[in-house]
Order: sequence, then structure tokens, then C-alpha cells
Amino acid sequence: MENLFIPVGGGNEIGASCYLYIVSGKRILVDSGIRFSNREPYPDFDFLKALAPELDAVVITHAHVDHCGSVHLLSSLYPDTPIYTTHETAQLLALMVEDAIKVRHITDRNSNEEWKEYRLLDEALSRVERREFYDRITLGDVEIVLYPAGHVLGASSVAIYYGDGSMVFHSGDISLSFQRTVGSAELPPEKASLLTLESTYYYSDRRFKRGEDERELLETVRKTVERGGKVLIPAFALGRAQEILLLLSEGMRNGAIPPITVYVDGLARDVSTIYENLLNRNLFNYYVQPAPSYQGLSFEEACRENLREADCILSTSGMLVEGTPSYIYSKLLAKDSRSSIIFSGYMAEESFGYRLLSSRELLSAFRCQIEKHHLSAHSDRRELEEILDTLTPEKTVFVHGYPPPEKQKNHAFNREVVRF
Repeated sequence: MENLFIPVGGGNEIGASCYLYIVSGKRILVDSGIRFSNREPYPDFDFLKALAPELDAVVITHAHVDHCGSVHLLSSLYPDTPIYTTHETAQLLALMVEDAIKVRHITDRNSNEEWKEYRLLDEALSRVERREFYDRITLGDVEIVLYPAGHVLGASSVAIYYGDGSMVFHSGDISLSFQRTVGSAELPPEKASLLTLESTYYYSDRRFKRGEDERELLETVRKTVERGGKVLIPAFALGRAQEILLLLSEGMRNGAIPPITVYVDGLARDVSTIYENLLNRNLFNYYVQPAPSYQGLSFEEACRENLREADCILSTSGMLVEGTPSYIYSKLLAKDSRSSIIFSGYMAEESFGYRLLSSRELLSAFRCQIEKHHLSAHSDRRELEEILDTLTPEKTVFVHGYPPPEKQKNHAFNREVVRF
């Protein structure tokens, strides 16, 4: 029986991750995300339904919306299919997808489509089956095992066992490096017949020096505060924000930065509360606080008040998407030469943050200091090659990246059929 792998989305792109495996006759879908664009936000579900009128299982690797943001729409197409994920991802999933729906309809609030999506999300969440790492999910002669992927809390890689000891390994977003909130990825002991490996940074020669980037970020914060400015750190709500909060607290304890008031705003505030509960660890303290709410003030007026009260604002979105709190804060700080905006990671080309860093004309309109200190939760090329060496796969395909023309041979493009 022929085994197939087909990226429905998230092949030669970052966004709309959606991967179909047909293994020993079982149809297993890994992830159902969204793109950072309203023009074509979803995977090609019509294509998926043509390939697989029915699914045996859906697995969600983690709660970043490029991997889970359309799970409610997917589940409405396959209402009898269980959705498997870890306990931590299941708890974060509802918050992250609900916020993605809200952002998508931000210019048309209370529309029928928005409320329809909320209902579909409620129905999808009722189909979620929470699993521990290393549990075996049995589908006839096929077994699925979730392995810790590092990256963010609850993130998993997916091992699919079939036949006489054969294994497919789907890395998902993965990191072999320890972080403050999550350990490193763990790999299965078996050799992989197929390795599907993320390639976010595989095509870059840059090696991450997390300690150095963290020291530089703290130094930017220190200098900004000492000259009387304010600091804005746009950050991904899930994972990046919590790492930076702990870094700032650590910096205050060891004297790298002076004691400052840090407000956490946007979705990062709610995700950080979930992290505290799941990790049984304090992220908030005397100096680091959830941004307060102000009755009777407009969104922009509330942001102005927070900037008056706090020395540093950490807020979503990490890419300064229009209409989000971090975007409003950036506009308020743009003309203040004493202040700083510190980016900390990936920028989608559709985002305002990407355009700001790429456009000399747009950048010139900002008098505040703009810095980028890369704190990645992905493996760099060196770590990805270590995964390749460890699993010694018979066949490797790369996904979740933008391959240059000369390196497309082993990259799986959307709609491409890979046989193994």
C-alpha cells in the first residue's frame, strides 16, 4: 500500500500549516492554521476534501495560530473526527483561536460570520482529546505518539508508527535549545522512514546566540530608561512574551537593568496568566504587572495612560499588525527620540512591522530608536542538521519555510504529493 504526504498549506510558506498523511490506509491531518493575510487566510479545504472525504485523526502540534487558527473550520468539515493534542495546547488553543477570529473581524465586529466562527470553535473544542506526551494513539495498525518539541509550552512533534516498525516523524515547530519556560525537544530512538522537518531558519546561515541577544536587549532597555524614554517590546503572545517577561525580571534581579515598571498588554496578558497556572510559576510580580483596564477611555487613550504609568510595555502583536495594541503604542512612541521599540523575532511580509523595518521612507518617519534582538524559539540550521543526523531518515522533506531556487529539491511545496 502506497504511503503519501501532501502539504495542503504550510509547505513552501510560513502560515496555514496543514499536512495530510495517508499511512497504511489511515488519513491523518497534522495542524490547521491560518496565514498572516486576510486575502487568503486558510488552507485549501476544498483540495483537502477532494483528497480525503474522511479523516481518521487530526493532530494539533501547538497553539500558535499559523498551526491551529482554522481548526474550527476544519472540524466543521469533519465533525466525526477526533482532534488530538497535549493538555497544555488544549488549554491555550481556545484563547488563541478565539483571538484570531476577533482580529480577523476587527473591522466588522458583531458580524454574523464572526459569531458563526465562535460557535464552530465551541463545537471543535468538544472534539478535542487531550493526551500526555508519549501516549500511544491507536488507529488500527497505525499508532501516533506525541513527543516534546520545545518551542512553546505544550508543543509536540508527531511520530506515526506503521508496518513492521517503520516511523514517520513530523517535527512541527521545534527547538533543541532550553528556554526559561520549556525544555528542549526530545527525539524518538527509531530511524525515520520519512522526516518532515520545519525549515524556518534552515536556509539561513545565521547561528542563534540567545545569550548575546538577551544581553543586548537588556542593554537597549537600560539605555532607553536612563535617558528618560519608554520601551515598547512587541512580542508573540504565546511563548515569546513569557520568555521576555522572565528575562526582564531576571535582569532587574541581577542589576543588568534598573527596577522598572513593566506592563503586559494585549493577548500576552491572558496567555501569561495561563502560563502561570500551567507552570505553577510566577511571571507577574511587583514590577511586572498586567496592564490595567480603564473604564470610559478609548483604546488609544488607555494606551496613552499606560505609557504614562509604565517604563516598558510588552504587548501583542509581535509584528505590529494594524489595530493591535502594540501598533497603537508604536504610533504613540514614533515621535519620541528618547524611546525605543525592540523587535524580538520573525516578521511576516504582510505585517506593518516588516514594512517598517524594510522601508527607509517609513522608518524615517519614526524618530524613536528601533532595534531587533532575535530571541528565536525555533532551531537554527545547525540544530536542524543535528535532528537529521540523529534520525538518519530514509527520506527527508522540508516544510514551513521559503526555499531559495537552488535549494528546492528536498522541499515539499503546497499540493505536492510525496510518496514514501
